[in-house]
This record gives sequence, C-alpha cells and structure tokens, in this order.
Amino acid sequence: MAEYHGAKNSVWGRFLIVWALVLLLLGGAGCYLLYQYLGVYEVTRPDPVMDDFIKNTDLSKIIDMAKEDIPFELTEFEDPRELYTSYTEAIDLSRALNYRVNSDKSEPEHMVYDVRSGPNLICEVFLEPDGDTPGFSRNYWSVSGVQAAMITDLLPSITAQVETVSGTELSLNGVPLTDDWLSGKPKAIEDLVKYEAEMETPPQFLTYEVGPLYGEITLTDSHGSSLAPEGDVRDGRVVYQTFQGKQDLTITAPEDLPVYINGVKVSKEDAVSSTLGVFDGLDLYTGGADCLTNNYRIEGLYQTPTVIAVDLDGMEVTPIATSGDSLTFFHRGEPETEALMYSVAESFFNAYMDYSAHAFEYTRFSNLLNRILPQSDLYQYVLRSQEAMYWASGTQTEYTDLRYENFHRISDYCFVCTVIYSADMTAKNWYEQYSYKLENAYELSFVSTNGRWLAAGMNVITGA
Repeated sequence: MAEYHGAKNSVWGRFLIVWALVLLLLGGAGCYLLYQYLGVYEVTRPDPVMDDFIKNTDLSKIIDMAKEDIPFELTEFEDPRELYTSYTEAIDLSRALNYRVNSDKSEPEHMVYDVRSGPNLICEVFLEPDGDTPGFSRNYWSVSGVQAAMITDLLPSITAQVETVSGTELSLNGVPLTDDWLSGKPKAIEDLVKYEAEMETPPQFLTYEVGPLYGEITLTDSHGSSLAPEGDVRDGRVVYQTFQGKQDLTITAPEDLPVYINGVKVSKEDAVSSTLGVFDGLDLYTGGADCLTNNYRIEGLYQTPTVIAVDLDGMEVTPIATSGDSLTFFHRGEPETEALMYSVAESFFNAYMDYSAHAFEYTRFSNLLNRILPQSDLYQYVLRSQEAMYWASGTQTEYTDLRYENFHRISDYCFVCTVIYSADMTAKNWYEQYSYKLENAYELSFVSTNGRWLAAGMNVITGA
C-alpha cells in the first residue's frame, strides 16, 4: 500500500516541477514582452513630441503658423487673420505654454492638442503617425499642422445696426455697405420737397444689420470721416444713425442759366434775391442783355443732391465755386473769342497781383489803374487802397494753380470770366519773413471803350 502512494507522489512532484518551469518560462516571456512594450510605448507617446515642439519653437512662430490655418468664417467686413492677430495681441502671452489633449477631436491615428499661454487658448496642434509602426499597434508621431484656436467662441459677438437714408454712401471697416445687408423693407419719406419727390428713385429710410462682428467697428461716410454710434453696445447690438437732419442748398447762377437739382429744373419761385453783381452800372455796355444773377435757396433735402447747370447750347456747366451748401455757376465761354478775352483778363490780373503783392510803387499803381474803367467802383477801390498798400510788405508769389475760366461774351462791348488761383506767398518786412497759402476766386467783368478793354467789376466768389 505504501509503495502505491510513493509512486503517486512522485508523479505529482514531477508535474509540479514541469508546471513551475512552464510558468517560469511564461513569466519570463511576459516580462520580456512587457519590457519590449514599455520601450515601444515610451518612444511612441505623443507627449514628448509636443514637449519638443513647444520647447524648440518660439511662440511668435507658433502664432504665425496658426495664422495660415484659420478655422472660423467671418463676414466680409472683417479679416480672420487680422482678428486673430488682434486677439493674440490683446491677451497675456507672457505665461508659460502648456498643452492638453483634445479628447473630443483626437482619434487613434490623429491627435489634437490645445495649446495655451497660461489660461489663454492660442491654437491647436495636430499630430499624425510618422513612419512604420514599431509594433503593438503603436505609432511614432510628428507635428503635421498648427491651426488657430476657434477664437470666435471666446469673443463676444456684436451686430451693427445702421439707420440711414438711401443714397448715403457708407463703409463698415472700409467695406461699402450694400443692399445685401438691408434689414426689412425701405420706409417711404412723406415730407420730400419736389426736387426729391420727383426723382426717379426718391429717398427712403433704410436700416442695415451686419453681424456677427467680433473686432473693432468703424463706420465711415463718403469722405472717410468716422461716425459715432448712438450709445454703448447693448444686448450685443450697437446702433448708428447717420441721418443728421435735412440739408439746405444755396445756388447762385445767372437768371438765364437753367439749373437742375436731381434732374428737376430749379424754379424761379425759389429765388430769394437777384443782383447785377459785376454788371451793376454797366447797362451802357451790356447791350440790353439780361444780366441778373439769382440766389436760390432750397431747404429740406434728405440727400446730398446732384446739381448741374445747362448752358444755352445744351452743354453741361460745372460750378465755378463750391462751399459747404453753396454752389456758384456761370455761363461757359465762347471758344471762338476766348483767346482775346483770355489775354485781356490775364493782363489785368497780372497787374493786380503785381500791385497787391509788393510794397507800394507808383509804376505798379499806375499800370493797374490804366487797366480799369475810371468811373467804376473797382477804380475807386484801388484808389482808396493806395494808403494801405504804402505800408504793405514786399511779397513773393508762387502759383500752384492759376486758371482763367468761364469766359462769356455778354455783348460786343462786355464780357465776364472767372479767375481761380492758389499761391504760396512769402512776405518780408524790415524785421521778419513769413509764409502763407492764399486761395481765391474772382468774377471779373470787362468792357470795351474807345477801342480798349478795361476791367469794370471784380467780385470775390465765396468758397472757391
């Protein structure tokens, strides 16, 4: 019986030894595989790649790389690269860079990391597999791209509401506002004057709404001047009202020169005054021609009007002077006689400027008087100026613009023209020298008497 149990124990002992050896081999193999896996795991972790990227790349370069890939879309009034630049300039970039895996966007073969400067999100860095797999379903990694952060999720959005009148040219951040951004239907204006009511497209009230906007907003008019909003941003909306009130218009033109506002002929009923101007007292020379000049006053315009005058031959006449809400027109000249009139006007004006721009000299004084009609107010004005000019400083004149325009023969013995000039003046007296710029325009009339052309009138044109 004892022999039986001894044999049985011997078999069991050999089994245990074999099993132990098997387990030892399996354990050794497992340890080896674990060692191998840990080695592969360590060299295939994406974090060291991110560490190396952050350590060896300047923040400014990372930001420049991010600018090349902007994920968010904006309206035409903002540039995504400029907005991203403004964002990175506004936040604190002095903090240490840190990163964290974006688990919502990452996949086994596509890792996404959010990079921050302190708490401020800067960009996303993409890692992709690089080269053959070392095994264990692991990958080597390399940086495949940098993308700007979705900063529109981090910034407050604003809607710009612009209330204006049709025909008003406006630009938002340098981009013209178009009908694509109109909100609702245009509203009719009930109190239009006839010069707007009879237009093919009368003025209307318009409202534009532009958004979402994330950066600074600048609204400018047709002259490039910035317009201020009505108040602060409220409920994500900033309101501009560009309609500043009705406009008034003053037009000066010969009575026989038709003038049109927005294509509608100006009525004589709107003339508030009439004057002979430079023709006053020249009845003897005008040949009975009607030389009245009307001043028209138009009030209550909603738009900046288009104003033209049409001469007797049907040709459009441009204004010879503009100032604020004032325009001055005169007849076009006759080309066939313009050379003679030009010579007469140039001779007088040169003598006038020669006398005016120098200290008193009898020769210059006499030369100017010799070109003026003796019985005219202009002649008396020059005579009275003699004492003032005696004390005047010597002045050097350099013209930057000098034009003789709008020659118009009233009769065989009378014509009118305008002279417009800009000049750099340098005056010098016994104790100092000073410079200034002079801009002026004059309406001149000339008459022919005893075979000579003489200046008979000289009026300053306001606002030239």
